[in-house]
Amino acid sequence: MNKILIGNKVRDFSKIGRSNVLSSNVMLASSHPTAASVGIEILKNGGNAVDAAIAMNAILCIAEPHMTGVGGDCFVMLSADGSTNIKALNGSGKSSSNARASNLRKKQLSVITPEMPDAITIPGAVAAWSLLHKEHGYMPWKELFGPAIYFAAQGIKVHERVALDWSKNIQKLSLDSDTSKLFLKNGKSFNFMDDFKNENLSETFRTIAQEGRNGFYHGWVANDMFKKLESIGGNHTLKDFSNTTAEWVKPIYSDYRGFCVHECPPNGQGLVALIILSILEKFDLQNMCKADYMHIFCEATKIGYFLRDEYLADPELNKLSVGCFLNSNLLDQYASSIDMKKAKIYSLSDFPDHPDTIYLTVRDKNGMTISFINSLFDAFGSGITAPKSGVLFHCRGRAFNTVDGHPNELNPNKRPVHTIIPAMISKNNKLIGSFGVMGGHYQAAGHAYVLSQMIDFGLNPQLALNHPRIFPNNNILDIEENFDLNLINKLELKGHKINYPAPPIGGGQMILIDEEKDLLIGASDWRKDGLAIGY
Repeated sequence: MNKILIGNKVRDFSKIGRSNVLSSNVMLASSHPTAASVGIEILKNGGNAVDAAIAMNAILCIAEPHMTGVGGDCFVMLSADGSTNIKALNGSGKSSSNARASNLRKKQLSVITPEMPDAITIPGAVAAWSLLHKEHGYMPWKELFGPAIYFAAQGIKVHERVALDWSKNIQKLSLDSDTSKLFLKNGKSFNFMDDFKNENLSETFRTIAQEGRNGFYHGWVANDMFKKLESIGGNHTLKDFSNTTAEWVKPIYSDYRGFCVHECPPNGQGLVALIILSILEKFDLQNMCKADYMHIFCEATKIGYFLRDEYLADPELNKLSVGCFLNSNLLDQYASSIDMKKAKIYSLSDFPDHPDTIYLTVRDKNGMTISFINSLFDAFGSGITAPKSGVLFHCRGRAFNTVDGHPNELNPNKRPVHTIIPAMISKNNKLIGSFGVMGGHYQAAGHAYVLSQMIDFGLNPQLALNHPRIFPNNNILDIEENFDLNLINKLELKGHKINYPAPPIGGGQMILIDEEKDLLIGASDWRKDGLAIGY
């Protein structure tokens, strides 16, 4: 493996931090320790990476209920044999067959808010889990949900970051009576060390375990979801649920300084990460001052997000040529448009800001490697819960545009632009890594930032995830508290408007693979409660 990816910088033990995790057998990384422990048990009991990922995510539906759930969507990157024969799984659900932005425009509504029924697309996650396991799982399907059934019924301890996020959403959780009964405790949020239960979700998991995807998209669970949506004015149909499918799609990729970065294609925003990296590659980042590097990163990110908002949409209804956006001549033009002395102001994006999701990654003893992400879009999604099934709906439809004729306009049976993007890395036609960076629509910028820290500046995986983050969020730079104040001042002199200090930006997990040393390197972001673990 090229040593520059591993990095030659080691942890400074005079500062608070965490170390990389090393193993020669298996490795996984998750944002929650209970999910990680369940994944390790699955692997020790003969399960493969797919089995572990599904079981871990099911746990996260209870352990991090504000971030993920059966009522959300799922994307996957998978290398079944540890090679660069990578496939992508699109588990994003579609809008209802009756959804139309024109109906909102008639009501003079230009923004889709989380609690609106129009924000709730049909959940695609369970369809994705089912297809993934059908083609690549090893353990019996029903065994994967045993831990989730148990914890949902008996309770799971609320960890510190989860408690912090929960405390910020009391008002949202109070709006729907079924949600407040489940997710509030005497009108207040669940606190650190509390037990949280979702007994009805336990029954839903039991039904999924016994009946597979049909147990979710047909029968009592689907009927419960349908009736809840109908009660809030939704125009969804039972047929919308029964018609939900996931599909394998071909990954997209581009080169960054000799490393191949693999992403899911649109309707995900992986293309944006590749655009940002392709612009960064045109600059000699190693030999410039830190303020100039940060400036270029921010300007490249703004370009990528501008292109996302203008053009990305459901590829079935918008035949987007990915290649044209990675065209060298076009990217040369964008790179040359960056003014090194002055930040460019773009028109305000109408894409909704949101910071939430979960990401996990697993590599098993046979080399199978999975990069897995599942999300509710906003914290606690729509804030709307189906009462009998305990399913909290996501609000992914917020990402639709209401502008007449826009590629991402809300229309029937359509997938919205997605922010959740699992990724992989290869070099010389060998898989060398699986990673993801959480944080809503920060994710594309996060992919580019973390990889640049590793490839351009030699940080190892854990150091790269630890590194203070910056995000040009609608022309305002979100900057984390541990940033150098002198650097912030220099960015302000270039015209950047600063939000400092911003809350912790996102999270992240990573596994790197060093075949020469027979070594797996795991890393997990300090911004969450989780860890990397191997054996």
